[in-house]
Amino acid sequence: MWASHVYSAESALTIESDYSSYNLNSYVGYYLDSTGGESIESIKTDASWIKNTDGDVLNFGFTNSPVWVHFPLTLSADQKSRWYLVIPYPLLQNAEIYIVSNDKQRLLWYSDLNSARDDAASLQSHNINFALPQDVSGSVNIYIKVWSSTSLQIPLEIWSQSYLIQRQTIEILFWGVYFGVIAALMIYNCFLFLSMRDLAYCFYVMALGSILVIMLAISGLGEQYLWRDPEYTRYVLPVSASLTGLWLLAFSIFFLHKSNIKPMIYNAMLVQAGLSLLVAFYVLFAPNTGALLASIISFSGIIIILVAGVSALMAGVPIARYFVLATTVFGIGAVLYVVNVFGFLPPSRITNHAVQVGSMLEALLLSFALAHRIKEERKHKLIAMEKMELAQNAMVQVQDHALQQALHDPTTKMPNDSMLSNRINQLIDHHSDCDSFALLVLYFPQLKEISSSMGRRLAEGLFGEIVTKLNEELSNDIQSISIEESSGSHLAVMEFGSLMLLSKTGKEFRSINDFAERILQINESLLGVGGISLRLKAYCGIALYPKHGDRADLLIQHACAARDYGLRAYEYLSIYSSEVDTFGRRRLALVGALAQAIKNRELEIHIQPQFECVTGALCGAEVLARWNSETFGVVAPDEFIEVAEEAGLMAELTKFIVEEAFSLLRRLHEKGVMISLSINLSVQNLMDPRIVSFVVTCAEAQLISLNDVIFEVTETSMSDDMEAVISNLNQLASTGCRVALDDYGTGYSSLAYLSRMPIQELKIDRSFIGQMQRNTSDYRIVENTVKLARALQIQTVAEGVENENTLGTVTRLGCDRVQGYYLAKPMSLTLFDDWLMKRAG
Repeated sequence: MWASHVYSAESALTIESDYSSYNLNSYVGYYLDSTGGESIESIKTDASWIKNTDGDVLNFGFTNSPVWVHFPLTLSADQKSRWYLVIPYPLLQNAEIYIVSNDKQRLLWYSDLNSARDDAASLQSHNINFALPQDVSGSVNIYIKVWSSTSLQIPLEIWSQSYLIQRQTIEILFWGVYFGVIAALMIYNCFLFLSMRDLAYCFYVMALGSILVIMLAISGLGEQYLWRDPEYTRYVLPVSASLTGLWLLAFSIFFLHKSNIKPMIYNAMLVQAGLSLLVAFYVLFAPNTGALLASIISFSGIIIILVAGVSALMAGVPIARYFVLATTVFGIGAVLYVVNVFGFLPPSRITNHAVQVGSMLEALLLSFALAHRIKEERKHKLIAMEKMELAQNAMVQVQDHALQQALHDPTTKMPNDSMLSNRINQLIDHHSDCDSFALLVLYFPQLKEISSSMGRRLAEGLFGEIVTKLNEELSNDIQSISIEESSGSHLAVMEFGSLMLLSKTGKEFRSINDFAERILQINESLLGVGGISLRLKAYCGIALYPKHGDRADLLIQHACAARDYGLRAYEYLSIYSSEVDTFGRRRLALVGALAQAIKNRELEIHIQPQFECVTGALCGAEVLARWNSETFGVVAPDEFIEVAEEAGLMAELTKFIVEEAFSLLRRLHEKGVMISLSINLSVQNLMDPRIVSFVVTCAEAQLISLNDVIFEVTETSMSDDMEAVISNLNQLASTGCRVALDDYGTGYSSLAYLSRMPIQELKIDRSFIGQMQRNTSDYRIVENTVKLARALQIQTVAEGVENENTLGTVTRLGCDRVQGYYLAKPMSLTLFDDWLMKRAG
């Protein structure tokens, strides 16, 4: 049957000593044992052999059926070397070889894998090899039965012993290089992971480890040197293949970063990773079908990884270039190997080694990618460090700027009281620099008035001129002590309108009084403001070290106390003394006493009548507060009103005055005395949003009409928050009361107020009224004020009428109302009642 259907004697291969190896693939016929029950006896007689006509390696892919292979062979009797039947495909699970005589009747020799390994003549190799018996010669038939739960390929060759050793040496060298490269990359990236704690490196090491195990199984070296039992290969290969896909997926996610992977692709990678893990567990229970599933799942995993890399590359991730190239190379190698394994491509050197080459190139390229990643991360870190350094420098600059702001006045850029305190402490700590010195505090009260009347910006400009001019003078004075040497500053700004400076004292210098008077004279020179020439008067308070204090805060406190004392006593130069201290204690005591006096209603109101100029009829009265304290005696109104303003008692004091005035107005109207009452409001009242509601409520309680109430405000009571003042005045005017501008003419821009505020009355200041008979300028001021008021339809009141000539003059000029000592002095309510009775009688 054999001879007639497949082979003839001429087709047998003759082994000759001149050759070292023979390829048997073109000489063989094969038979697929679908039942698995064929034996050598049945095969010899009944098998339908199929000739391998193309001469390629027999490749049956995944099959559970054994395959029988037959070929004739002629062995010479005088063999000079040992010959081996080699199957260079280590994944075969088992193989049995039968040598039968040419007549197909007699079995000459038999061996299987286990016998071959025990055969002393067989060389230990990762390939399957059988040492042909030397006692068999002539023409024989060889039958081989092979089966495998994995891919089934049957490459058949006959090698001489020397050629087997040579081939094995070359392959071991090749595999040694391969495993050496993989192991080196694993160690290198393991160190990177330990140093950088980046999971991408960890998963890459694990992926390399899984690939290494796959190659150990494919090459047969794992079975030869590690697990020995070929049964283990059934589990090792599919499990490691599944885990390779799992670790590569995890590596890809961390390498490319989740943010660079589209959500749909990312979810697919997670699903694929889960499937890879399930297949790895499934193989442990069903290795035969598990191997097929592992091949499929690994192939699909490579595709998803490649898609993720391409997506990241299109998103502009630079390192994705290496990643895509590495995955492509590995994918090509894996695809070629898998297609070969499934039997769709014939085995060849390319397909057999595609996965090795692809995995090595992938490992190298991914290592380049990781190195590039390190480079990029280092670059980004350097950029981040540069940015951090720039940020730190910016922060230092900001801190320096903040420190400069904390130690300098924002308007004049001069040192402030904090820097002055530091400088004083330096002088105190280093006595050799200056054994004694003086601290001078200058205050310009007119600046506040200019700020309220002509605007803060103009006042700040004027203050800046004063500071610049004074600092230039002090820089040329050897007695002056610099406060900030780097900027050449000899002045410190305590607050707007207040300056501080230091002066050396001692016998070698002029007296501190002379030094201070020189400073005051410098400030009295003419300055131009808004087209107006001004001479600003300054008040100076002085404290001496160490006489008046041995600490910076104490010296500043005492110098300010001297300044305040001089301001209230109208003394432009004041040196701290016990009298100043007494004055300060009195002021402090007045605060407590005034609060109690308001609460106990110990204050009184006095009345100064107002008259119509033309008829001389009584038309109104100005309400004035008086305080006769049991402790301090009669306290001047200017003093206790100033105390009230400084202590925040103006709201309570005004409330008391308004309540008393409204009560008086109700009584007067009940008696038939129909006059209006004028009540003064301070800047604190004008800033209080509750003032309007209080006035309305109080008027309703006393059943009076606010048409008979005039609230007087002064130009100097205007504050920086002029909008709030104007808003409250407009609300007061809307209730029916009138608003009068008191002390008109003492400010700098009264026209601004007349245009913006609801003014119905101008009270011309007594300083102009009293001097108008002797001073032409004052007369012109009064005359023009009356004309302006008439043009604006505003009534005028002349204050301080002290004689008949003045009364006649203001009447002739057209004033509407007058008040003054010539007509009636301020009087208590009792005296006012008596005065009214006498006037009526």
